[in-house]
Amino acid sequence: MSALARVLHEQGHPVSGSDLRETARTEQLRAAGIPVHQGHHRLHLRSPEAVVYSSAIQPSNVELQVAQSSGCKILHRQELLAQLFNAHQSIGIAGTHGKTTTSAMIASLLLESRRDPTFLVGASSPTLGHHARWGRGQWLVAEVDESDGYFTQLHPDTAVVTNVACDHLNHYGSQQALLAGFARFVSQSRKAVLNADDPPAATLRSYAREALTFGIEQPADLVASSIEQHRMSTRADLIFRGDRVGELELAAAPGRHNVANALAALLAGHLLELEFKEMLRIVKEFRLPERRFQILEENGVVVVDDYAHLPEQIEVNLAAVRAGWKPKRVIALFQPHRYSRLRYMNERFARALELADLVVVTDIYPAFEAPIPGVDARSVVEAMSKDRERVHYLSHPKEIHSFLNEQTVPGDFIIGFGAGDIWQILHRWVEKGS
Repeated sequence: MSALARVLHEQGHPVSGSDLRETARTEQLRAAGIPVHQGHHRLHLRSPEAVVYSSAIQPSNVELQVAQSSGCKILHRQELLAQLFNAHQSIGIAGTHGKTTTSAMIASLLLESRRDPTFLVGASSPTLGHHARWGRGQWLVAEVDESDGYFTQLHPDTAVVTNVACDHLNHYGSQQALLAGFARFVSQSRKAVLNADDPPAATLRSYAREALTFGIEQPADLVASSIEQHRMSTRADLIFRGDRVGELELAAAPGRHNVANALAALLAGHLLELEFKEMLRIVKEFRLPERRFQILEENGVVVVDDYAHLPEQIEVNLAAVRAGWKPKRVIALFQPHRYSRLRYMNERFARALELADLVVVTDIYPAFEAPIPGVDARSVVEAMSKDRERVHYLSHPKEIHSFLNEQTVPGDFIIGFGAGDIWQILHRWVEKGS
C-alpha cells in the first residue's frame, strides 16, 4: 500500500491515507509529502476520486463504508497494481518467500543499467534507497502478493516465481488451489522465470508460453555450483546452458537461498538482454532489504533480525548461520505471525526451529486476525517438548531481555524471526547494551 502511495504521489496525484498505528513507513510517507492519518475515521475522506484498500481492511471499516455510500471508485490494491502493469512492460515477482529480495535485485539491475524503472518492493533496500519509485522508463518491477488470490488479475510480461510453499491455506483451502493460482498467474504472462529446485514451481513450466529455469540442485538453464559462504558473503560459479558465464559474488547476502534469489534476478535481466558480466558486477554490491538478515551487533556475540515467518525461511536462515559463522550456539527467537498460519504449520515450525540450540517462542502477532480457539504460541513449545531445557515460552519483552542477559555467552549467534514486532524487542536489547 505504501509503495503504491509513493508511486502515485511521484506521478503527481494528490494522495492521502490512514493506518491503524504509527510506523517508520508512515513517517517516511509524510516526509515525502503524503498525509497519513493515524486510525480510521469518516472525516479522513475528502471527496476522493478513488479509495484503494488492502485485504487487511474489513468490510465494516468506516472509511470503506463512507467510500461505498459516496459512490466513488473503490479499488483493491492489486486492481490498482494491475492498472500500473497494463501501462508498462512489467516484471511481476511472486513466491512464498524470496520475492522481496529478488524484486529488489531486479530493480537494482534495471536502475544501474540506466533503464530508469518504476518499482514497487515490499521493503526498503539500501541499494535502491526506497521501496518504491516512479521511473520514466518503460519497465515496471513489482513484488506480487499471492496471499489473497488477487494476483491472478495480473498479466505481466515476465512472471518470476521463486517457490511455492504451503501457505495462506486460510484463503486457498489446499495446496492444490494455491498452486492453481500460481499456474494462472504464469499462464497470463508472456515469459516466465521458474525455480527448478522447487517441485511445485517447476511444474508451472507446462503453463508458461516461454520459460527459463534456475537451480542449484536440479538441471536448469542457469545453475549455480561450487557455492561457498563466509559470514555475509557468498560466491558460486555461474553456468548458463552448459557454459560458464562468470562468478557470482554476493558481498552482503548470505546463504544458498540468496544465491537462488540472485539466479532468478539474473535470468529476468537476461530476458531484457542485459549482459551477465554487467549484471554480476551490479549484484556483487547489492544489499539486502530491511529486516532481511539485518545484523544489529557483531561484537563477540552476533545479533541478527530477520523477517522470516515461514518454516522454510527459518530453515534456510539457520543453515546460513551455521555455514557462514560456525557459532558455538545459535539462539533463535520466534514470534508466530497470524493465528491461521500457526494453526496449519505448528509442527513444521517446530521442526525448523530444531536447527537452533536454544529457542525462545513469544506470543502470536495477529496482524488483522481474530484469535482462533486452541491456537496458541505455547503449542510450538509443546511440539518441541523432547528437550524442554532448549525451548522456552516468554510472553513479555522484559522476560526475553532478562533471558538473553542470563543465557548469552561470547561466541553465541542470536537471530530473531517474525513478521510482527519481534524486531523491536531485539533492537531495544541491543540498544541497552545487550
